[in-house]
Amino acid sequence: ILTLAQTEASSWAIDVPSSVKGLLGSCVVIPCSYNYPNAKVQTFTGIWTNDGNQVIYHPTESKMLEQYRRRTKLLGDISKSNCSLMIENLQQNDGGPFHFRIELGVSTAEYIKCSLVVFLVNTGEPNAIDFSAHEDIKEGQPVSASCSVFHSCPTYPPAFHWSHSGEQHFQAQKLHDGQWKATSILMFRSNRTDHNKLLQCRVTYHGGKHQETSKTLKVKCNNVIMHGLICAFTTQNKFKHGQTNFPKNLER
Repeated sequence: ILTLAQTEASSWAIDVPSSVKGLLGSCVVIPCSYNYPNAKVQTFTGIWTNDGNQVIYHPTESKMLEQYRRRTKLLGDISKSNCSLMIENLQQNDGGPFHFRIELGVSTAEYIKCSLVVFLVNTGEPNAIDFSAHEDIKEGQPVSASCSVFHSCPTYPPAFHWSHSGEQHFQAQKLHDGQWKATSILMFRSNRTDHNKLLQCRVTYHGGKHQETSKTLKVKCNNVIMHGLICAFTTQNKFKHGQTNFPKNLER
């Protein structure tokens, strides 16, 4: 169960998840926001540290642990209450716990250290794809298929690739505890050539990991005779142009 931790010190308030799930090799964003009612303070310096008080993020890169240089970034504007941290190329030893503090003004002697703890739950493989599509469809019918995945890297959302051409729409939904839901919707009009073909959705995550899933389309043709031709996918019968001795189940 993931809960929000809130710390108050001298009228400060800060919100972060107690843990965030991330995909190894990808990036993870730890959402963080704070409130400080003293409008006189104009300069804020946001710093993230590990449990040994070693700096994993600082605006001055030379003050950071070497293994976190060029891998961590503070998102948004710290002066506008955004203390969210992004960690790139998530590694197994990035599990935390991590702490956040703010230094006020130009003096490092004056700061608020927030006694919050954030753990990262690192997974080697992404969750299964949620794939929705009607497999049994009629020829000429509009088809809508959706492919959804969960992730924690909103800066670089997953990329979707469909095996079928059509109109694509992307949706991003913010959930809780640093999790996001990314959905790709494909819309196309079915054709008899789609019968028994795989409709495949492939997802590539930031960092290179990918996964895919598919369904087999079953196209039911309209039993309408036009110019001596008939579509016969559903009956397994094939006819030549001009043939008139149709099976009884197809006679009108």
